[in-house]
Amino acid sequence: MEQGKAVGTTVRALAFVTIGQAPRPDLSEAVEAALPTTVRARHAGVLDGLDRAGALARFGAAPGAPGTLISRLQDGSTVTLDAAAVGAGLQERIDELERDGVDVIVVLCTGEFPGLRARRARLIEPDALVTAYVETLLAGNPTGVIVPLPEQVADAREKWRGLAPAPAFATASPYAEDDAGLLAAARALVDDGAQALVLDCMGYAERHRAALRRGGVTVPVLTSGAMVGAWTGPLLG
Repeated sequence: MEQGKAVGTTVRALAFVTIGQAPRPDLSEAVEAALPTTVRARHAGVLDGLDRAGALARFGAAPGAPGTLISRLQDGSTVTLDAAAVGAGLQERIDELERDGVDVIVVLCTGEFPGLRARRARLIEPDALVTAYVETLLAGNPTGVIVPLPEQVADAREKWRGLAPAPAFATASPYAEDDAGLLAAARALVDDGAQALVLDCMGYAERHRAALRRGGVTVPVLTSGAMVGAWTGPLLG
């Protein structure tokens, strides 16, 4: 979840790393809102400097393949990416940021990236942080988990194996033109007995939670960004 040196008030520079193209304020806003004013933030992305063709050539996922992630380019279009290739790209960005003197690096993705490391900086990986948070908070409560893509459900079942009772899953892209798919997925999970919902992607923001509230979903809704912010802000305070 986090590696490297201990962090306190000596933090000077923090970096957000997206699996797509930076900056992605829609992904980082919940975390940035919790940061001390003394912390300077910068943004980097795995796909920075690449056009769509270049991004897909190096990082694209085969249709329907396991280990698939989704992100957005600066032109607003989405791309599906191979998790293993993205993990290698993330490591390159982390190494660059450490050379630039960054103290804390926050990955803006809840995907699993085995072996990701930082030698000096504190590395915060939402994957481990969010699952530990939810498993503690919602233990014993029937939970529904929403992920962006159908291809991600099998990996999500493995990721959330520590949550008991076993959660139910549904899919809805956070990058859809409207929130109809997300609302339908949430309602289906609640109708099946879910007493809380987890939106398992940094692409889901407060606006998605608000849309569910407007749509009549009354069970607690946890967004990944808010959970990462709630943990990271006090750490750096």
